[in-house]
Amino acid sequence: MSTNVSPEQAAATALVKLLAARPELRSIVWTVGETPGVLRGRQIAETGNGEIVDACAELMGGTVARAVLSRESDRQGVAQLVTDYAGVSVDVWASYPLPDSHGLTSTDLHQILVGRPIGTLALLPGDAR
Repeated sequence: MSTNVSPEQAAATALVKLLAARPELRSIVWTVGETPGVLRGRQIAETGNGEIVDACAELMGGTVARAVLSRESDRQGVAQLVTDYAGVSVDVWASYPLPDSHGLTSTDLHQILVGRPIGTLALLPGDAR
């Protein structure tokens, strides 16, 4: 039996070790084999500030990079960690909604507007200018 481990097996082994150490990281969608020897993770969150990537950094080491992406009034935050763990390259990121100039996220607006009959007004929070 060969003791050589394929890049995919190494990434899968690192994932098993990672999830055993931090079970809450199961909420990330992990991919093994997309790029040989690289473990990739992603999460598209409706709340939070990418704390799941911070949890990855606590375990694996490295520095989380953050950015803001904007399209019209929609703003998304992105947290990304690129590091090595258990001899494998890891690339994990999470995106999350950021509030607009009125302090509302797209999720907030969705909750305010869903289920309202056509023609009713929604009272949006904001400043009283």
